[in-house]
Amino acid sequence: MEMKGNFKVLGAKKFKGEVEGSHFDNTKLYVVMEVSERNGSEVGYNAAVLPFGKSDEFEKIKGLPFPLDCELTISMTTKGYEVLGLRALPAPGQAKAA
Repeated sequence: MEMKGNFKVLGAKKFKGEVEGSHFDNTKLYVVMEVSERNGSEVGYNAAVLPFGKSDEFEKIKGLPFPLDCELTISMTTKGYEVLGLRALPAPGQAKAA
């Protein structure tokens, strides 16, 4: 299942290399999300780490002015959440280009 929503992205990191003979190539986003208040031990917000493709996705976004408001396309599966797309939104008060 896919969904789109507006989120604040605090930053990103990439990793491309080998660890103990296994090859890794990924990008992770730090996305602000509300914490679960279900058990009464947390309130407010925290940063969730969401996968966002391979390290080439990092290269596309590394010059953006973090933190930033974004529209994220997120896939929800039995393996969790994965960001499929990111579109930076204009800063509050910033006029859209015509």
